[in-house]
Amino acid sequence: MSKYLYGASVQGIQEFIFATNKLQEIVGASELVKQIAQEFEKHYEADEVLLNAAGNIKAVFNSKERCEEVVLEFSKIIQQKAYGITLSQAVVEFDGKYTQKDIDSLEKKLKIQRNRPSIILNLSSNIMKLNPSTAKPLVNKDNDRATDQKLKAYKEIEKDETFKELKDISNSKNKLAVIHIDGNGLGKLIPNLKIPLSEFSKKLDEATQKAFDDAKEGNRVREIILGGDDVTVICDANDALHFTKDFLKNFEEETKQRFDTLTACAGIAYCNEKYPFHYAVDLAEALCGVAKNHSNREHSSLMFHNIQSSNYQSWDKFIEDELTIKNDTQTIRCDFGAYYLDKDKKEEANISDFINTLEAYRCDGSPISRLRNWLSELYKSDVNANNLLKRINAIVEEKDNWNCKIMDKNLKYFNKNLSNDTLIISKDGFTKTPIYDILQILSITDKPKDLK
Repeated sequence: MSKYLYGASVQGIQEFIFATNKLQEIVGASELVKQIAQEFEKHYEADEVLLNAAGNIKAVFNSKERCEEVVLEFSKIIQQKAYGITLSQAVVEFDGKYTQKDIDSLEKKLKIQRNRPSIILNLSSNIMKLNPSTAKPLVNKDNDRATDQKLKAYKEIEKDETFKELKDISNSKNKLAVIHIDGNGLGKLIPNLKIPLSEFSKKLDEATQKAFDDAKEGNRVREIILGGDDVTVICDANDALHFTKDFLKNFEEETKQRFDTLTACAGIAYCNEKYPFHYAVDLAEALCGVAKNHSNREHSSLMFHNIQSSNYQSWDKFIEDELTIKNDTQTIRCDFGAYYLDKDKKEEANISDFINTLEAYRCDGSPISRLRNWLSELYKSDVNANNLLKRINAIVEEKDNWNCKIMDKNLKYFNKNLSNDTLIISKDGFTKTPIYDILQILSITDKPKDLK
């Protein structure tokens, strides 16, 4: 007897959530995405639900008629509930028990469906008055339909008034961080599961939620997307590194307790509270991808970048324009990461060691301003930069020998080839320096965290 493997995937989640920089709308949009799972359960009774989180649904129907009903109606329900997003759907027919081959076939069909254009409900014409913030047609004097839906969802769920606007999360320098985290190796793990996929999905959700709840203690952070192994949060710039490190550590521990150790990678995009958030989210996802490639999707790691320009194109463009120094003798890269959670990866930069090095340079008497001059001089002349570094170290050592030793010790612990005298080393096939990363974090954070 034939059965039917149904799949649905929401398109445009990030664009829908981060259409504006207003936190209430962002939170409300996130809630509407979460409610998609509830809408599916409310309207349809599947024989087995394999996955239902973060805008992704996989379910088994024994009845062709019931499956056809879902395909016919569900997309309309979701589009009307959340103007601006669309739902891709696909079905795979199978006999007996579904296999990994059936799931792979469903994923392939969903990808094809996502590439087909769809008509969204909030289209506009030149005779309509538009919301200046979203360029969508107004339905009342203030808002378009999607904005109205988001604000209504926010009012229904938000009881804590601590974070009503982005300025309530940003630090005193108006800096915050968009953090995107994604699990590693899920595609390899699922085909070899010893438990049903539906049970695995539930346990993965539990592990992610627990890892987040524990990591956010003491940190100013607001979750936006939290489901499966997919996490996107907005965080005070002061807390971003500590929160991400703790989440990655917790995620490994929580998944190990439930099924098997899963690692994850993260991207942190630091930006001003008024910076267009969809660009920051794109960068955070790109940085997460860089960390995944660097770790070969096997180890927990992170990458970060502080956005200083108003123009965003790609991470590669940032490397070319802002993170590459070319002088008269050499080319130096300033992207020193990825930074790893695993202490056993001794050849790689470690997150905790980076934080310790950061705090050493935050101490009184640190030559931070002089090192900024050294970095600037590096663009002009390698010889002049080396001479300047010697003078900097001589001044610091003469002024405060203890602080000088602390900085040198932390640099060597961070990477055995680094020291006060050697700030440029060979790494990842390039000539690199960690000083840019240290300086950018110090410039956007305004209070030290207790070391953990």
